[in-house]
Formats: sequence, C-alpha cells, structure tokens
Amino acid sequence: MTERPPAIRKPAAAAEAASDTDHRPVTPDSEHKSSRAGRVVSLDAARGLAIVVMLAAGNPFQREHMLEQLRHPQWHGLTFADLFFPLFLFTMGVSMMLSRRAGSPRLVLRRVMLLMAIGIALSSLKHERLFVTGVLQHIAGAYLLAWLVLRAPRRVQYAIAAGMLAVIWIAYVLWADPGDDPWGMRRTFAHAVDGWLLGGFKTEGTLQTITSTVTVLGGAFIGRRVKEHPDPRQLLRWVGSHAGLLILAGLLMALVIPINKRLWTPSFTVLTIGTSCAWWAFLILLMDVRGQRWLRPLQELGANPIAVYIAFIAVRALIDDYREAAPFLAPLGSAVAGTLVYALLWLVAGWFLAHVFLRRRIFLKL
Repeated sequence: MTERPPAIRKPAAAAEAASDTDHRPVTPDSEHKSSRAGRVVSLDAARGLAIVVMLAAGNPFQREHMLEQLRHPQWHGLTFADLFFPLFLFTMGVSMMLSRRAGSPRLVLRRVMLLMAIGIALSSLKHERLFVTGVLQHIAGAYLLAWLVLRAPRRVQYAIAAGMLAVIWIAYVLWADPGDDPWGMRRTFAHAVDGWLLGGFKTEGTLQTITSTVTVLGGAFIGRRVKEHPDPRQLLRWVGSHAGLLILAGLLMALVIPINKRLWTPSFTVLTIGTSCAWWAFLILLMDVRGQRWLRPLQELGANPIAVYIAFIAVRALIDDYREAAPFLAPLGSAVAGTLVYALLWLVAGWFLAHVFLRRRIFLKL
C-alpha cells in the first residue's frame, strides 16, 4: 500500500497511478471531468456494490437474526447475497480489458502471489491454524487462470470458456455412482478433488475456482465493448441485452443442473454472469447516462475494494471471540432490525475507510 505524493495534482495522472484501469475516479472534484474523458465510473460503483453486499452478509453481530436473503443457502438455491461475489469477479474481468498492467506477466504474477499470501494469512488468522483457502485465494486463482486464457486468440478464448463449463458438467456426472445425485452434498467430484488436494471439501475450493474463471472471462468478453462503445447509451444497450440472454440461459440450464454457489455449478456461473451484466447496466444508466451523484459512496468503495475487504476480514477475525459482548439491539422489538442496524454501521465504517483512502490518494495496488 502506497501513498501518492502531494505533487501529483492532475486527475488523469492520479487515476492512472491509482488503478488497474483508466476509468478510476480519483476525487469528487475530478469526477465530472473524468466522466467526460470517457472513463466508465459505473464500473467502480459496481465493484463498490459488490463490496457493500459482501460486507453486509459478513456482518459479525447478531448473525443468528440475519435476513435469509443475506445468508447463503445450505446447498442448492439462490439468495440475494449469492449474486455479489460473482459481480466482483465479473468487474475484475472487465477491468482486465482496460488495464495496461494485465499485459505484464511480472505484474500479474506479483498480484496473484500477494493476494494468495494475504488471503492465507487472513484465513489462518480466522481459523487460528494454517488455512490455505479463502475468498482472496479464490480471486487470485480465477484471475490467473482467466489471464492465461486471455493470452489465446480471441475465438479460441470463447471455445475455452464454453469448454470449461462443459468439461466440469461432464466430470460431475461421470464421477457420480449410478443413481447418485452428481450435485449432492457429499461425494461429488468437488469433494473428491478437494480431498486429494486440500484434505477435504472447501466452498472456495479447486473446482469452484476453475469454474469461476468463466465468470471473470465473461466480464472480460463483455468489457471489450467498453472501448468499442464509448457512448454510454450504446454500452447500456449492449450490456443490458446480454444480461437478459444470459439470465435466460442460466435458468434453462438450471432445469438440468441445480443452481449452487457452494459448488459454483455451470448454471450458477451463467446465471450470475447475466445478473452481473444487469447490475452493471443499471449503474451505467444511473451514473454514466443520468449522472446521478448520490451513488458516489459506491464509487469510493469501488476505488479501493480489496483494501476495505482485507481490513474488515482482519477486524472480523480479531473480534470473533468478543462479538457476543456487543449490545443486543432490537429496535421496535425486532432483532432482525437490530442486525440490520449493525450491518449498516459495519458498512458506514467500510465507506469511511474507503473515503479517507481516496481523499489521501492511498491505494492498495493488487
């Protein structure tokens, strides 16, 4: 993490230094100029939206009263919270198409190694023992695999992405014993692979990372059109139309393959690429087309998402043994409302950290 020297005053220079991409907002004063220069401010907001829901779902206080839609299903199914880690991976794929850093193998490997190291440290802190899987490790693996696929010729990239989903689908079906559910809670192909490599099944495990690479690639494929459609209205039509097609495709696949985030099934992958397009299209409409300024907190969170996430995962690990000491809140007699109050305070703290970092031009360069 580095702090930008005070001598850097030009918004364009600060944006380039701060980000993988050339559309990162720097300060509120430069936001309007940046938007006119062609940067897609809605992409930062999409990252920020993903972080908002991920933090709200990870609120450590009064978790037993959390809304069902902020919990992940025990196995099959889909809740509101399930849509936003895929959104984060999707925006990472879009950014890869706009980033000069993504063209450097040295910088890519550095990013992957740092994410892995920090992720293992945070997971080990949380579990109080060496723990090699987690969200940051998942991000690192999917980023690296997607980057490798994007080195291939463009037409081959699409074939590889489709082939990955098809091979995963076939592998699950062939692994299952006759009459067994290929996607059940036990003895799936994912359980076997993680058993061989990790000593047991992990929800951020090997096959989930491989399959979610397609989520990153989906963002990259859609993101190519950012430069081809500089008019935000054209970009809105492009992203919005793909949202509808992909959501429909994911729902049709769900007739055969259950939607399951814990396995990151092919149907879940295609459906959430579609929902990620939908969220981004909505933010393009509000921010790039209509210029809504009240969504600026999402931009600020999206300018430093990894820094905010790392800070709050570390805090959560440290307070995990003491969270019961927090006062029990039940406004109007509702424990659910109390949980939402804690979630809101958790989010405000995250936004404040992001706001301070952005004002001081401090960025976690991962």
